[in-house]
Amino acid sequence: MALVARLKVLRDLLPAHAWDYFYRYYESAHIAWALSSGLGYSSPWPHTPIAPTAQQPPVYPLLLAGIFKLAGPYSYLSLWIAAGLNATFSALTAVLILRIGRRDFGAIPGTLAAWVWSCWLYEAAVSVRLWESSLSALLVTIGLLALPRLVETLRPWVWLLFGAFVALAALTNASLLSVFPCFWAWLWVSYRRRGLSCAKPLWTSLGMCFLVLLPWTIRNYTVFHRLIPIRDNFGLELWLGNHEGVSRLFDNDFPVLDPSEYNRLGEIGFMEAKRQIALQFIRHNPEQFLYLSLRRGYRYWTAPHVPVWASISVLAWLGMALMVRRRGLDAVPYAIVLLAFPLVYYITHTVSSYRHPMEPVMFLFAAYAVVAIAEAGGRWVLRRT
Repeated sequence: MALVARLKVLRDLLPAHAWDYFYRYYESAHIAWALSSGLGYSSPWPHTPIAPTAQQPPVYPLLLAGIFKLAGPYSYLSLWIAAGLNATFSALTAVLILRIGRRDFGAIPGTLAAWVWSCWLYEAAVSVRLWESSLSALLVTIGLLALPRLVETLRPWVWLLFGAFVALAALTNASLLSVFPCFWAWLWVSYRRRGLSCAKPLWTSLGMCFLVLLPWTIRNYTVFHRLIPIRDNFGLELWLGNHEGVSRLFDNDFPVLDPSEYNRLGEIGFMEAKRQIALQFIRHNPEQFLYLSLRRGYRYWTAPHVPVWASISVLAWLGMALMVRRRGLDAVPYAIVLLAFPLVYYITHTVSSYRHPMEPVMFLFAAYAVVAIAEAGGRWVLRRT
């Protein structure tokens, strides 16, 4: 059903909106074009020089480049393959929501959350964009599915595999680094509470993650002559939400609208210039920075439709509180996702699609709260009758 909903969205959007809704504004697609054209990992924006970039983590652009190589850069067939692959990632996420929901939240909340994810056309539309969101959501749910296995075994190969998996997640979406290191901390606490130690496999897992990240870091250092573990665009992201006169998401000197400053300074110079502007603004305007951060937090939890998403968010927070109270440490990994993943967007900038990787957890918590409220209401009715 999840796959059917996503294919319906694609049928409605294509081919009329193929360029504007899928190819035009997505840096991953531009980098994939450069890769498939033999120009290397470069050119995240149009009308810029063919030069190396670290603006995006490599996994999703490389995946798109493989599709472009197979079916042609910016072709209609490539778009169907890429968007269909994202739809498949999202459909697999629905299955994992059902599985982890039934295991950790109960049969009814897990089933409810999986059906909402599967059939809501908003989720379907967000998931088929040429972005890493669907893959990121799948990786988060795989990580949550794997944690109990790590709690039960100290076998080195399991922990090595998890370390490689964390590196893959980070090279897909750097924001996931706010979540997965906390999972390692949760595993350490879980073993300590039982009087056991997981220090050796934990360090092994961390070492494997470092080794998998190392080639990309070396590539960035070789190209840019500075340490860039994953991507170099934090200064730009910080500036987008924090500068004088900020009133909308993309000002005119954002490279996709006007690349002249980017072309003049080069990527590293441009990112550094934007970072300095943002930091100076924050230092001189701490009250406004706080106001903007609170406004971003509000938008993060309520966009794109305030009545709907405010209700889901309130239910998700209520469900988190209930589950932590009832399940204690077992509920903490899900709470980590809800608490840690949005942090970077509070201080930089946000749009509703950035929330997509954590929405499976939001739906699980919200469904848990709905079922808990229904059960409490049922008990109240029975007592009254």
